[in-house]
Amino acid sequence: MCDFCGAFTDIDFAVGIDTWNESAPTTLNYQFQKMALMSRAQMALAAGDQRGYYAIQKEFWDFYYRSFPAYLPPSIDTDKKYAIYLEICAVSSTESAFDPKWQKYGTQQQHLQAAIKYTSSAEGTKAETQSFFRLADFLAAITKEGMNAFYRDPKFNIMHELLPEPVHFKMKTSMFVQAWLPYLTDADANRLLKLLGFSNEYVEIERPAGNTISCGSCPNQIYAPEGSYKVFCEKCRKTTNVRAQFFCMSCGSANEIPENPAKPIDCASCGIANRLVQPQFGN
Repeated sequence: MCDFCGAFTDIDFAVGIDTWNESAPTTLNYQFQKMALMSRAQMALAAGDQRGYYAIQKEFWDFYYRSFPAYLPPSIDTDKKYAIYLEICAVSSTESAFDPKWQKYGTQQQHLQAAIKYTSSAEGTKAETQSFFRLADFLAAITKEGMNAFYRDPKFNIMHELLPEPVHFKMKTSMFVQAWLPYLTDADANRLLKLLGFSNEYVEIERPAGNTISCGSCPNQIYAPEGSYKVFCEKCRKTTNVRAQFFCMSCGSANEIPENPAKPIDCASCGIANRLVQPQFGN
């Protein structure tokens, strides 16, 4: 989470694995219940029962996030946002499951996976480069196609705030990466990580000047850098407003700090776009 505007920017997958392994009973219960729910979903799909499939999807996603609350995007910090997010998860999964194009894509993906050749050496069993990347390139292409259509659908507009598209793409492809890395040579592993956006390197940055403030939702103390507008609390996963207003750079009028201070904000008085947080890199 950004230390200045509270925006959701990326996911630490190493921490995600630790969370998965934190409680064996929780993980085993989740796996058992997931199998039962997916079995019911397959029966609904085979019967053409779209309404029943949707209900099962909504039950599954609620069960998933209640089992692993740390996996819920931290931008979803109210009951209302949670309800909206669950609805989107259920609707989008149901639409893709009953779409003939995505059913065809699923069959193609299975055929490409079955066609992968393997070699054995002292390093173990490895997937042959050409046949593996036919699968990987196909997966990357259809996932990007799906993400593009999803984020440009007006009924899913709120997802730009709840779960940014680049992060969502990495989440969608992370299990594929984790499953295949042990079967790839070092060169192929690096190629796959670059293809799917997992080759970024992160370094610790120098702590900026600032002050410690009280979290607005729990007793925890959090550090607010100078110039920050919203700060995320790692303990309760809520954001605290550091400042309530900003003054327009053109007319000087006071404006309320919006939900996402990282985006340009039009002044309520003169309409001039104000950028409160300047990006250090990217867009």
